[in-house]
Amino acid sequence: MQHEKKPETLRQFRFSHRQIDALPEHDRNSPSAMAEYSDTEVVGLKLAVSKSGRKYFWHRYRFRGRKKSLKLGEYPSVSVTDARLMVHENKNQLARDLDPAAERNKRRKVPTLAEFAAETYLPHAKLHKKSWKDDESKIRRDIGAMLGSIPINEITTRDVMQLHSAIGNRAAAGTANRFLALLSGMFSLAIKCELLDRNPVRNVKKFKEADPRERYLSGDELGRFLVALNVEAGKTAANAIVLLLLTGLRRMELFSLRWSEVDLGRGTIRLLSTKAGRGRTVVLNSSALDIVKKIKQDADPACPWVFPAYRGDGHLVDVRKALARTMARANISDLRPHDLRRSFASLGINAGVDLYQIKDLLGHSTVAVTQRAYAHLQQTTLRSASEIVAKTIGDVSSKPIELLGVAIHH
Repeated sequence: MQHEKKPETLRQFRFSHRQIDALPEHDRNSPSAMAEYSDTEVVGLKLAVSKSGRKYFWHRYRFRGRKKSLKLGEYPSVSVTDARLMVHENKNQLARDLDPAAERNKRRKVPTLAEFAAETYLPHAKLHKKSWKDDESKIRRDIGAMLGSIPINEITTRDVMQLHSAIGNRAAAGTANRFLALLSGMFSLAIKCELLDRNPVRNVKKFKEADPRERYLSGDELGRFLVALNVEAGKTAANAIVLLLLTGLRRMELFSLRWSEVDLGRGTIRLLSTKAGRGRTVVLNSSALDIVKKIKQDADPACPWVFPAYRGDGHLVDVRKALARTMARANISDLRPHDLRRSFASLGINAGVDLYQIKDLLGHSTVAVTQRAYAHLQQTTLRSASEIVAKTIGDVSSKPIELLGVAIHH
C-alpha cells in the first residue's frame, strides 16, 4: 500500500501570525538548512524556518545589480508588522542609493555611551581635566545606569531631559546642571570624533540654581573659632584648618601641597596645578609662614607631603571631623572647609583690601569672578570709603555744610 504524500506547504502567502505559527519544521533530510517563505504583501520579505523549527525574518534585495540579504530578527520577538516596517525602511535607504546592510554595519560600529566614555572620553579627560575622577563617578553611577547601553548616536534630547530631571528630583539644581555640563562635553567630543552631527544637550534648559553660598566667619565667631581650634593645635588637621583661613587656598590646593613646592626662604608656595589650569605663586603672610616652618621642623624627611595622610602614603583629604569638633566647642554651626576661604576673602575686603589684590590672593582667573562672589561684602567697605570722602568735603569748612537741607558733618 502506497503512503499518501502530504500536500506541500505554499512557499508564498500573506504573512500572518496564525499561518506562521502553523508552519512545520524544515525537513531534517533536506540538503538545505532552511525552508524559505515569501510574503505576498511586501516584496523582499522572507521567512526562513530551520530544522529545529526556529523562524527568522530576512530581507532579500538587489543593490547596484548584486543580490544581497539582511537578517531582520527571529520570530516572534520580531513581529510581522515589525518585519514589514524594517523592509520599508531598507527600501527607503535603497531609494537613496544606500546599502541597508552597510548602513547597519556602520551603526553597529557606533559605541554605546558607556563604551565611548571608557574608550574615548575618560582617557581624554584624564589629560585635560583635574576633575576627571568626578566625571568617572558620575558616568559610572547615574549616566551609565540610565543612558550607558544606548548607542551614542541614538541618544535624544528627551533622553537627556529625563536624566537631568531624575538627578534634579533627588539632588540640588546645581548638581543636576553639572551632569548636564558633563554630558554636553561628552557629546561635543563625540562630534569631533565624527560620531554625531549635533549635541542633544543643546536645547535642554538648565535648572535655576540657588544664590551662591555666603557663609563666612564673623568677627565674634572668628575669635571663638580660633580659641576652640587651639585645643587641637599641632595636629595635622588643625594645622590645615588654620592655614586654610590664613591663606585662602582651596582645600585640595593646600592638602595636596608638597614640600618641593614650598620656599621657606622666600615665604612662598608655588602651586603647579590649580583649578584655573595654570600654576601660580602664593605669598605667605608671617603667621602662615611661622606655622609652615613649625610643620617642617616636625616633618618626616622622607615624606613629600606637607599634610600627610594618617594612614598610607598619600596626603590629607578631609578635615571635617576636626572642623566639627572645633565648631562644637565654639558654638558655631553650618561651617564648611570652603567657608574658611570665604572668610579669608571677607576679612580682606572688609579691611579695605583692593578687589584686584583679593583676586590675586584667591587665584581667581578674572576679577569678575571675585566681583560676583564678594560684591555683597564691598558695601560696608564702600560706605566707609564714602564717609571718608564726605568727611574730607566737610573739613573745608569750620561748620557743617548744608546742601538741600542735609547737613554734611566733619
